Amino acid sequence: MRIIKWLLIIWIGITLALNGLLLPFQAMAFDSEYYVESFLALEVDKTIGISEEALTRVTEALVTHIDKGTGDLKNVENVRGKDVIFYNEKEQHHLHDIQILVKAARKFLILVNISMILALIAVWLIDKRDKNQFLVSITRSFQSAVIASLIALGTLVALYFIDFDWAFRKFHEIFFTNDLWLLDPKTDRLIQMMPLEFFIDFTKLWLSKVFLIFILFITVGFIVPKITRHKSV
Repeated sequence: MRIIKWLLIIWIGITLALNGLLLPFQAMAFDSEYYVESFLALEVDKTIGISEEALTRVTEALVTHIDKGTGDLKNVENVRGKDVIFYNEKEQHHLHDIQILVKAARKFLILVNISMILALIAVWLIDKRDKNQFLVSITRSFQSAVIASLIALGTLVALYFIDFDWAFRKFHEIFFTNDLWLLDPKTDRLIQMMPLEFFIDFTKLWLSKVFLIFILFITVGFIVPKITRHKSV
């Protein structure tokens, strides 16, 4: 029973860590206002040759499509004096693939969180005769979340410094069944909208949000129990 309980605690911690990493990412990834502000700050409209209003429209279409699958990717906009369908066929297919991946990821996260709730119930049933022991189990779950978060972030940092291009390519090869993600900066406006600086800024903001959640995990898992023990002495 003790081994089962520890496995449940570890699983709860892993799920907490997943939420801490993915929920801030999701909030940013589907925020069209954030994209528009970032693109304008990087003067993407001037790089591509469209108006700020047109940039806003195509950005909202992009975000709405990958979020809900309803964005119109066949927007006709004036680009460098010519009316064209902003996203070419290759880009439209790739964005559709991303939307499918997003739907699958959301289903996965829902299932994982349901399993976490069931694990919490199971731990409560094991500890129901001792309320204090259940609270200890919860703090240990947050301790597990801290460890899982460190492992995940450490792995990402290691991949970045060891061979970022390899990791980037492998990610796309695993999650996409075609090579439509290989966009050409000379011809594909989707990649022109997102220069390297955009991804750097996105990652910095995402990590700042993850850091706040990480501090919460540390507080609940380590600091609060220590304060509680100190007061009980």
